[in-house]
Amino acid sequence: MLFDARQHPHAQRVYHTGMRLARECTMSLATQHAAANLVASTAYQAAWLGHHNDAAQLLDIASRTPDLPSAVAAVINDRRVYAAGRRQDPEAVARFRDEALAHAGTQDGRTPWWATWLTPESVDAATGRAWLACGQPSRAVPFLISRVEAVSAVDYPRDRLLAVLDLADTVHKGGDADQARDLLGQAEDLLGRVSSQRVVHRYENLSAAVAA
Repeated sequence: MLFDARQHPHAQRVYHTGMRLARECTMSLATQHAAANLVASTAYQAAWLGHHNDAAQLLDIASRTPDLPSAVAAVINDRRVYAAGRRQDPEAVARFRDEALAHAGTQDGRTPWWATWLTPESVDAATGRAWLACGQPSRAVPFLISRVEAVSAVDYPRDRLLAVLDLADTVHKGGDADQARDLLGQAEDLLGRVSSQRVVHRYENLSAAVAA
């Protein structure tokens, strides 16, 4: 929530507090797995802010956690897809996407509740964002279309809004301003149902870029 509110230093402190508490309590495997998720979430924020080396190191740490459930390994690799795109590493984007999907497709009966959100379409969203960050919007489009089509505006308005903004950004960078405007119209309809300064800021910046 703090990350969505663009309060990045506060978000970092919350993540660090969670990791400190995890170290101080009895380190069961479940606690170690939850700590790995915190580390991966911190890495996602680092990648968003352009701290690519920090993001890669944090994700390496998270991935070395022992006996990870398949779903948790999938979440970590999903974060690695996005981080790879942000640091302009297309080979790693493809590799980590394959690993995320392989783990997501393995049912080991050990999925913690906080990892149930990850689906193949979620990995598509990370892949599309990664290709966009790599400056390859044409490669991003099919993945982002898949994500938009999969997420319900009624049940998950924030996820739908993020997906629509990702696709609008991508088609705009690909030279289709008309489609970008249509997608921004869809995004505007969803804004009133989502409380996220980060998303609003992105919508405003993208609207200005398309109007220019």
